[in-house]
Amino acid sequence: MIRIYLFTYAGDAEEALVCVQCAAAALPEAVITVVDDSAAPLPERVRSVLVATGSRYRQTGWPRNGNLRGPECVRGIISTLAGEAEDDDVIVKIDSDTLLLSGEWVCDMQRNGLALHASGYQVPSHPSERSAYGPCYAISGRAARLAAEELGQTYIPPLAPEDLTICRTIQNLFPQEQIRLDEPWTPFNREGKWTAWNWFSIAVTPKKYAGFWMVTFGNPRPTNIPKSERARAMDALYRYRFHKEEDGSFC
Repeated sequence: MIRIYLFTYAGDAEEALVCVQCAAAALPEAVITVVDDSAAPLPERVRSVLVATGSRYRQTGWPRNGNLRGPECVRGIISTLAGEAEDDDVIVKIDSDTLLLSGEWVCDMQRNGLALHASGYQVPSHPSERSAYGPCYAISGRAARLAAEELGQTYIPPLAPEDLTICRTIQNLFPQEQIRLDEPWTPFNREGKWTAWNWFSIAVTPKKYAGFWMVTFGNPRPTNIPKSERARAMDALYRYRFHKEEDGSFC
């Protein structure tokens, strides 16, 4: 089974709606769970729409420290990801300001027996170390369970980021051949399938991003672009990808 967990809160309500629509289109067989923040929950209108479209909804009470940080948050997230998973499940964690445009890499993860698949980068201070970007990553059910056990008894710094902490823990628990970290798209890596929306380009269009696996919109914007533009841009890309280029090829 493929399980998708979207972590969100009231401030990302409109983004969450598009994120769920897009994830459901990319992986129609997946079970999608929206994990809301009880300290700042989604409006009732948004919750009703999400449930009506087939998503499961739950609230959590652990502190998120602004951007999914800290021991309680890290343990809360990994426990959520591990909670219902069987060992051979694939679990996708996604932020509400991010679009999952392709499910093929998730399906490949099942077939290849990977423990972790994400976009990653080399740590400048430790050239042999690789870390993962957090807007979207996938882990196996077994990896989630073992990481939950490990993090439940390990010291976690007060503002430790969820993504780096969980992904590094899994990298330490599994052999390198079960870990895949793809370099994101850059002008020097034009084959990259993971990227961020370019808010600073006047030439940016949904068509240019439709072939990526994942696009995040949470990166910094120019001061003249309001936050409300995130949901609008996300919706434009989602609609272009799945309503103009629908090809029916999933897993």
